[in-house]
Amino acid sequence: MDLVNSLLAEQYISESEILTKDEAQRLCRQRFQRGLETIFDSYTAGEHFAVLFNSAQTECLILPLKQGLKQPWQMYVGASICKLSLDEAQDYHVQKLSALQLFDFMQQLHCFNSADTSKLADFRADLKQAMLHAELSQQHQLSFSEWLTQHPANLFIQLEQYAALRDRPYHPLAKLKDGFSPDEYQYFSPEFAQDMNVHWVAVNKKKLVYGKDVTEISRQQPARIFLNAEQFLILKHECDEKALGDSYLAIPLHAWQFKHVLSDKFSEELHHKDIIPLAFQSSGWYASSSLRSLLSATQPQDSLKLPLAVKSLGSLRFLPIVKMINGQKNQQLLQLAKQKDEVLKRRLWLCDENQWWAYLPEHQDNLTPDNLMLFNERPMHLAAQRRRIPAELLQAPYQIIPMASLGQLMDGQGCVFDLILKWQNLTITPQHICNTFAALCRDFFEVNLRLFRLGLMGEIHGQNICIVLEHGQFAGFMLRDHDSVRIYQPWMQQQGLPDPEYLSPHDFRITLYHDSVKSLILYLQTLGIQVNLASILETVAEFYQIDSADLWRVLAQQLQQALDDVPFTDTARAELKHILFDSELWPYKQLIRPLLEQDNRVGSMPSSMGTVPNVFRSVV
Repeated sequence: MDLVNSLLAEQYISESEILTKDEAQRLCRQRFQRGLETIFDSYTAGEHFAVLFNSAQTECLILPLKQGLKQPWQMYVGASICKLSLDEAQDYHVQKLSALQLFDFMQQLHCFNSADTSKLADFRADLKQAMLHAELSQQHQLSFSEWLTQHPANLFIQLEQYAALRDRPYHPLAKLKDGFSPDEYQYFSPEFAQDMNVHWVAVNKKKLVYGKDVTEISRQQPARIFLNAEQFLILKHECDEKALGDSYLAIPLHAWQFKHVLSDKFSEELHHKDIIPLAFQSSGWYASSSLRSLLSATQPQDSLKLPLAVKSLGSLRFLPIVKMINGQKNQQLLQLAKQKDEVLKRRLWLCDENQWWAYLPEHQDNLTPDNLMLFNERPMHLAAQRRRIPAELLQAPYQIIPMASLGQLMDGQGCVFDLILKWQNLTITPQHICNTFAALCRDFFEVNLRLFRLGLMGEIHGQNICIVLEHGQFAGFMLRDHDSVRIYQPWMQQQGLPDPEYLSPHDFRITLYHDSVKSLILYLQTLGIQVNLASILETVAEFYQIDSADLWRVLAQQLQQALDDVPFTDTARAELKHILFDSELWPYKQLIRPLLEQDNRVGSMPSSMGTVPNVFRSVV
């Protein structure tokens, strides 16, 4: 259970409360006068349990645990969380707890004393809704049966929808989409594969700013790009009937945003006719795993990214001008990096996100930190961005696979890793499985460490980075989003890469800059390995019944090999090997503490770092 594992990793459950089976049973027998065989008998003598008593010693929590690899303790898959209680007659009762009941009981046990009361209430409400949304997701419309016969572009959409079933691996609030009603959740969430309508509004052109590659607005506008000829004529007819003329530009708006945000956030603009809602809607859109990016079945090369004021992973899914500008800067950096490395030139594909259209009510000619309106929340609710996928990747012999789709299983059906084995004409044997996993890790580390050698770290969580197959074989990777590329300038300067000069407020140093090798490689350790590759590793281990320690050894070997093969300086290679293999502790991206214990910026995923033992020291 993700909640329990996060509580363990973030030390809300202390090491002193983890006992062997004999110790736990002895403690319970002392208090309850019974051995509680129904709880303990299915476990061997060497197993462990977390046992937490209340102050009156009348209630306790029992969690079956096993020693983990990427964190010291983990809950047994499929195990029950049990609460023991004594009544007034001194009879004991066993209750199996849900995640919400567990959180409530741990509050009673004062496990969250460092947390603010209001944040505890918010987290509880979010957890309750996340559980509801996870239950709704079980009614998904996805099927594994026809994946092998799908056209590459259609399969990509289906794998995106499949990736949304689990969403962000290990996050206890991953399924929360705060703002959706149950009906809206089943319409707008990717796993329901709904053909969605997009609304449109006409916006005064004087109030708009554009991306760097929007140079001819009569041609490079959303209606010309995202609508077919028939749809465009219907939209144009409505605009002509309203006598809007050339002073307005039609901008797409997510249907949820149109209903819930437009009149609330833009009442003044609606009154002054700077924004005019249109009756026209365009169909044929499907939600991607990131929720706010929409995929087109008829025009698969072009995705449409729209702001969505729904809370997911602790933040609202805005579309800020600042992030789109910084994304342009990072896209240019990545393109320059490809020219400096022959492997990256062949094996790294980039989506193009340089065309966008955004509402900015003031100082449209000033896209500098002096224009404080750039950092205001309101304009972030009205924008559109075109994401262009390299066209060749959407047709045979290529197939793009979101890495997040590999990190989960659909009940009673196959897994995406199985597709790769079939495309490679491999029989299902432990050796073939390990070899294929090794090849995936080898390519992942080679591409990302070659970027790292140049001072860059892409956004490498599973929802952003995609595997590229060619004739079923690993050919490289595609990066979709670029606004969170992180950099280490000393190494960039050595390779002749310029400072991107990110846009940020005068009094705020943007977190894309990093001051050390250690602080930048952290993202490979956390998002790249502990989240992305680990979720794939655990899925493969569960589906094929392979010891996960064997796969961790494979992963470690491929990382060691990549460090040897990528042309680092001897000094850099030694530093990286020390950080990755010799250090006793690794960073761990905390999930619960930032939600309970710190103030977070609107629009940014709450984040803080803890530590866990270095997984490689136990497997290498």
